[in-house]
Amino acid sequence: MVKAKLLTLSKVMPQRNRYDSVKARKKRQEHGKDWELLTRCKNAWNNLSGVRETRARTMRYCHGDQWSDTIRVYHHGYWEEMTERTYMERRNQTPMSNNIMVSILESIAGLYAKQGTEPVCFARDSNSRQLSDMMSATMQCNWQNTYMQDVLNHAIKDYLIGGQMFVRECWEDRDLEMPDSWTDAMEADHMFFECGSDPRHNDVSLIGVLHDVSKEDLYQKFARQEYGLTENDLDTIFDIQDLDDSGYGYEFNEEKALENISFDYSNKGKHYVRVIEVWTTETKHRLQCYDPIATTGTSAYFRVDMEDTAMIEKLRKDNIKRKQQYDEMGVAEEDRAYITSKEIADKYWYFTYMAPDGTILCQGETPYDYKSHPFTMKLYPYINGEIHPFMANVIDQQRYINRLIVMNDMAIRSSFKGFKMIPTTVLNGKTKEQFMEDAIEYDGWIFYTPKRTMPNVKPEIITSNAVNIGTNELLQIELNLIREVTNVSGALQGKTPSAGTSAARYAQESQNATTSLYTILSDMDVFTEKLATKKCMTIQQYYEDGRKVYDRNFTQVYQYDRLSARDIHFKISIKNAAATATYNTMQNDTLDKLLDKGAINVVQYLQNLNAPFADKLLASVQEQQAQLEQMYQQQQAMAQQQGGGQVENGIVQGADQNAVAQAMNMNNQYYQTA
Repeated sequence: MVKAKLLTLSKVMPQRNRYDSVKARKKRQEHGKDWELLTRCKNAWNNLSGVRETRARTMRYCHGDQWSDTIRVYHHGYWEEMTERTYMERRNQTPMSNNIMVSILESIAGLYAKQGTEPVCFARDSNSRQLSDMMSATMQCNWQNTYMQDVLNHAIKDYLIGGQMFVRECWEDRDLEMPDSWTDAMEADHMFFECGSDPRHNDVSLIGVLHDVSKEDLYQKFARQEYGLTENDLDTIFDIQDLDDSGYGYEFNEEKALENISFDYSNKGKHYVRVIEVWTTETKHRLQCYDPIATTGTSAYFRVDMEDTAMIEKLRKDNIKRKQQYDEMGVAEEDRAYITSKEIADKYWYFTYMAPDGTILCQGETPYDYKSHPFTMKLYPYINGEIHPFMANVIDQQRYINRLIVMNDMAIRSSFKGFKMIPTTVLNGKTKEQFMEDAIEYDGWIFYTPKRTMPNVKPEIITSNAVNIGTNELLQIELNLIREVTNVSGALQGKTPSAGTSAARYAQESQNATTSLYTILSDMDVFTEKLATKKCMTIQQYYEDGRKVYDRNFTQVYQYDRLSARDIHFKISIKNAAATATYNTMQNDTLDKLLDKGAINVVQYLQNLNAPFADKLLASVQEQQAQLEQMYQQQQAMAQQQGGGQVENGIVQGADQNAVAQAMNMNNQYYQTA
């Protein structure tokens, strides 16, 4: 009898279509070129053209070039485009300006730089205090070694001028030192992205940057076996020819160098090529696995590719082994902990490096443990998807101030300049033009013969004052308006208060100005926390076990414990840096109060005191303590020898009581000092 074959589930049920966005895109590629992704990147970059124009204009105004806006002038029967500077020079006017914007910019940036921030790490587990201290010291050591404060000072200026901040985290070996986590400020005009209206920018689906890469860096980064590229291949892709490089170069102060940026070509010269880096969110089906008996969160929850048959087989064997052990132990079925899994559509980040023609140089899934792109971004204010830089709000007032200055200059120049006047009857053959030339000449002399009815006439000096057309009053109004628009008062800028202004009122004005700018400062704190979080996870991923980490004063050395810190999620908080004068004063005052109350001893006081002599004084005190402790132990040993070592009621029998009293007195001195 032939047994009927039992159909399996795969034969009965239809096959699920497991969508893989990367595989689907690769199928549409031709000759190793991803035209689809390239077009998407170029459209994202073109969509930000208005933002780049606003940034360039605001930057010109902040840096003193405030007469370069283009205007249309009707001249000789046709409209002509020219800059305001050219128009004024044609009219023999001097384009004068008083740069108020740079003062406002430096005041806000200085207010932030004065705070001096640095990251502090807190472990979720209350029992991980030592790990928190170690990670905080590690982060602060990296903060100082990579000059993060300079990066942040640059970022806030770019934020105020262009309404954008971008930094990129990377793990590199620089300056022939140990590899470390580096944070690089990105040029905003080279960035492009796709996102919605989320002010936190969690809905970013594409983000990238245009790199200007030298030929040497191009070969070093991409001429690798794993990428399947050689130097000759790169020469062909980028059309690199053996040319004389003696004339290449790029001057950052070149006029409008940053405004003439192209998506396809580098503006640094023939020695540089354009490389496009882009990160995109992709989707593929994976197994979401959970191991209930795992000791850490990263090992408890993990994902496995559907194509990773080896890993899937390993998990299956692990469950079989656990079943055998549970059977031997007699554990009830409901109490058994097996590795479970479910199929999900996983969203992940994927990077691609391309040439301007769409040729793929390298690509892959994000290598970082934070499972995201390496960029940290912040847009201002980003309401309804729009960017309006803070300093752009001041341009209209700055333009009007410049025009009032020019008008006042014109009024002064148009007035009479103290010349000597005579009747036309004594021109002595001079033409009107010659007379006018002599008349408008500064301190000119004109001679005439007075009437006979006017005897004893003395030389007459004719002067005329400039006409007051109200420019001074309007200028003062605009200066007040610009303070109202920016909330940057004279007190915040450190200007001398006017007569009659009390110290309390001046301090209150400064505090009120700081409060009005709190939104910008708060944005910087959020931005810093986000980049510090990525930096912390990068350090956890790549730092080797036993790496020496120094605190901010190089007085204490930590041994980095990778195994203990690897699976701990640290909460990053941005605090005022201990290097600031305000923080030092506050800390020292607190220490003084604790010492006066007896809550701490001298050693604890000196260990935390921020003073240049603290370390030297602490070493002296500790040396004295060691000497007293040694003398006390010697005296105690001598007393025990004299008394036979027998102790009754705390007294060494038969010992020299004077020696014992001396030893106890020294002991009391030691503990009183400590």
